[in-house]
Amino acid sequence: MRAYLHQHAHLTDAELEQTMTLIQPCTFRKGTELFHPGPPPDRLYFIETGLARAYRLVRGEDITSAFYGADSFCFDTLSIVAQVPTELYFECLTDVQAHEILIPDLNRLFRRVPPIERLGRRINENLVCGLTERLRAFQMDDLRTRYLALMRQNPELIQQVPQRHIATYLGVKPESLSRMRAQL
Repeated sequence: MRAYLHQHAHLTDAELEQTMTLIQPCTFRKGTELFHPGPPPDRLYFIETGLARAYRLVRGEDITSAFYGADSFCFDTLSIVAQVPTELYFECLTDVQAHEILIPDLNRLFRRVPPIERLGRRINENLVCGLTERLRAFQMDDLRTRYLALMRQNPELIQQVPQRHIATYLGVKPESLSRMRAQL
């Protein structure tokens, strides 16, 4: 976490120490549920190592909406920003080493440490751009194109994530993904 903040937020030593006093290291075993549907979460996680995913249950079916790997922030943006209940579950797909920060502490840092506020804005801008690109891909690209793009952007996912999660993330049934992969 220190290295990430040093590289991306350009904090002074005092700002870094002030920030780190509010961030707690934590570890989770594979299968641990980080968040579940209900009130807006009161915390977020920065994943150092490991892999997690967000998903929702739609008519009893598990639909993956996002993956979170090393050096990524794991949280439900809509729920936290709009203060609406979350519909998502977040689960660890592998053992995860992370850092936790409570939302009230993060908001205090946004007010007191301008580089942290700028970093938060950049993270949200990147998130919006990524979601916009994902929407474009769903509207314009076929399954093969979306799968190949995912392989290029996140090759580790293909090796570490069960095919059923990748299929629902790509918007298809596992059988459809399996047939398409057999044609590659």
